[in-house]
Amino acid sequence: MLIEKILLKTKKKITNIFRIFNKQGEKLSDRCENLTSIPGIGTKNCNIFYEAGYMTPESIIAASDEELLTIPGVGIGFVKKLRKTLGRI
Repeated sequence: MLIEKILLKTKKKITNIFRIFNKQGEKLSDRCENLTSIPGIGTKNCNIFYEAGYMTPESIIAASDEELLTIPGVGIGFVKKLRKTLGRI
């Protein structure tokens, strides 16, 4: 459990570093184009996922429920809807 928390914090820090490099010259619409293909992610909140390091639909789908719940504004309702849509309840 402790190791998982440490790894999750490390992942977030590394993600933030990559985010800085990826921001140059990138528009919000470019970021959101793929993420909005996931039910529950619209143009208003796609930036939150992108900033949290989830830059592709695949990265969101592959994330654990616990990881998704650490994203500001993501609740259990979104996670349940996502898993139901994917057939992984």
